[in-house]
Amino acid sequence: MQASTARRRQAPRAPDRSLFDPYIPAFQAHLSSEGMRACSIANYPGPAKHFLVWLHQQGIQIQGVDGDVIRCFLEHECHCPRPHGERYQCTTNHSPHLKGRILRFVAFLEQQRHIHNPVDQGAALERVDAFCAFLASQARAAGTVAHYRRNCSHFVYWLCQQRIAMEAIDEDTLRQFDRHDCVCAGTFTLGAQRDAHGAGAKRVARFVRYLSATDGSVAATAEQPDDQAGTLAAFRAWMRRHRGTGEQTLAKYTHQLRRVLPQLGPDPARYDAASVNHLILQRASAASPLAAQAATGALRMYFRYLAATGQCAPSLAGAVPRVPRWRLATLPRYVLQEEVERVIASCDLTTARGMRDHAILLLLARLALRAGDIVHLRLADVDWNNALIRVAGKSAREVALPLPQDVGDAIAAYVERARPRVPAAHVFLRSLAPFEPLAHGSVVTGIVSAALNRAGITNATLRGAYLLRHSAATHLLRSGSTLEAVGALLRHRSMDTTTIYAKVDTRMLAHIVQPWIGGVTCR
Repeated sequence: MQASTARRRQAPRAPDRSLFDPYIPAFQAHLSSEGMRACSIANYPGPAKHFLVWLHQQGIQIQGVDGDVIRCFLEHECHCPRPHGERYQCTTNHSPHLKGRILRFVAFLEQQRHIHNPVDQGAALERVDAFCAFLASQARAAGTVAHYRRNCSHFVYWLCQQRIAMEAIDEDTLRQFDRHDCVCAGTFTLGAQRDAHGAGAKRVARFVRYLSATDGSVAATAEQPDDQAGTLAAFRAWMRRHRGTGEQTLAKYTHQLRRVLPQLGPDPARYDAASVNHLILQRASAASPLAAQAATGALRMYFRYLAATGQCAPSLAGAVPRVPRWRLATLPRYVLQEEVERVIASCDLTTARGMRDHAILLLLARLALRAGDIVHLRLADVDWNNALIRVAGKSAREVALPLPQDVGDAIAAYVERARPRVPAAHVFLRSLAPFEPLAHGSVVTGIVSAALNRAGITNATLRGAYLLRHSAATHLLRSGSTLEAVGALLRHRSMDTTTIYAKVDTRMLAHIVQPWIGGVTCR
């Protein structure tokens, strides 16, 4: 009896019904005016009243409602009284329906000016519409545009909820949105936040870059800050000016340095031989010898730049250890010519992508081009009148190669019938919108790897563009071509680089093989 009396004394006082009168009837009328059925409208007054009661209990004015207030309501331990004296059941924090109904009520209060929001959600959503129209003009698929619209609308609603103006968006805003504890469901599209922390975050970043580039109203670049950007830019400029290094090589150096420099620290004056050796040992144990060798080469050139500009000791470049990798210790990896033809024939010539990949594979197989040659090939580099194709390769030295008939036919068929009609100078473009030049040689590697899978070739340890390059050189040599001819096709500056292919002609080597000790002959 005493316990029962104590509970009655602790029970919160039932709110006056006048708390709801200015809002609930008007909210129901608003839902009806939007075409909602009466059976659905009946689900909204309960959560709205509960929200108003909780605000009253907490002493929070309607004008002070924001995202943090809504989150506190959805997570509160409920002891809120009903008007007739009964308590509410515990709030269902994880129900998107509850979130949606509460947020729809809040949106109504904002429209009626009961809650002041300095952010103009309508104007922001108009920018989303403009962005989606821009994406559609790039021939983006309708489904892709719909994903962008959903994620960008989610971002706009979150900005309004947090009272962040479009002009105030910066990198910290994007990080907050990417990590926020979402209570944004149910206002513009139920469940709009479901993929915002994956692909959706990238779509939002692209939206912000679009705003920054079009009207300048957003200062953010939507890129994560890079503390090494200025240093690496100066390094690349120095390499171009003083060493004449090509862009492909600089891109590889930059890629390696972005990985290793954070472990050395931001101050070059504090670099020493011990830290450099420790770093290389870590790289060598965690990666292949080739990858470790690439890291040491990039570091060595970077230290030479630092020494030349007075930022570190000149001896530091010599402190970079060399990773043992003997270039003549292995055979070039290749596939037989009949397998190469199967790879080329695996392309579906009834599709635009198949026609593009067919032309790329023929260039790799017939002319032994590198992946970078394919990426940088321009329409002006093909001399149709003289049946020549100009490539520069790793250096700035341009070379004209003969254009075989089947290769020329494949390129012409792609350009005339399958290549997107966009003002781009490069020959090969993405097969999906946006129709831009291939971004990197890894795209070509993926094309070769996919063709190998289609052709059923699974025994090749090398599955990129270099496999077809090595195979072309091996086929030429086995067909009776000289090393000089092979070197000319591969555009090697030194014959020593070409001599590695002499080891693959096992039939010729069999004539000069010496008897092994004990009379057994190697075969």
